[in-house]
Amino acid sequence: MDCGKLFDTVQRHLGRHGVACEVVAGKRVTDKALTKAESKMKVRLPAELREFYQTVGDGFVFGWEADPDDLKKPFAGFVVPTLSDLASMYVGWRKMALYSPEDAEKYGFLHTQDSALAKRTAARMWHWLPLIEEGNGDQICQDLSDPSCPVIFNQHDWLDGGSGDNGHLLAPTWRGFLTAWGSVCFQFPKDLYWPACFLPGGGVAWAGEQFREPFRISGLA
Repeated sequence: MDCGKLFDTVQRHLGRHGVACEVVAGKRVTDKALTKAESKMKVRLPAELREFYQTVGDGFVFGWEADPDDLKKPFAGFVVPTLSDLASMYVGWRKMALYSPEDAEKYGFLHTQDSALAKRTAARMWHWLPLIEEGNGDQICQDLSDPSCPVIFNQHDWLDGGSGDNGHLLAPTWRGFLTAWGSVCFQFPKDLYWPACFLPGGGVAWAGEQFREPFRISGLA
């Protein structure tokens, strides 16, 4: 299913349950605009993400609330930044959040359970492209080191008391991630904490209790 049809499908499902959506899309981008952004970032964007910007638009918002007066009810806020914002976010990410091999060795990651693993994680993170910012500083990213550019989760406090690992696999591809998240109408997890719905070894428990009825679309995930 292409992205346009996916968002239409989700919007129709929500409408059948009396929920209105906020949908905002920028103008579809040109090859020239993509090349300009890629030049600033010094990377080539994944093919499916390029297609998203060219077919959906330069920046996209898809939001809804089951009950605006009750924050315990399901809600969604799927936001893809504009190309300009994406480029700025990526440049800032590389300057502020990453460790060079020398910096990683100097820092030592002593607050992780496995400092050697943490150093390998820090090296892998140089290949990540942050796409979606969560309110607590976590990010949904794509790993550009893999040809399929899988979608992974960057937990912002991964180096503070954790195992030393980071980058839980959310989906093998960008399109696969959108389709799977669309199957629960782009809900946020009930606990507002993505790791609460992670499956061991990778993946998301889309059928689990973190994503609630009636905001499910059978056959998508």
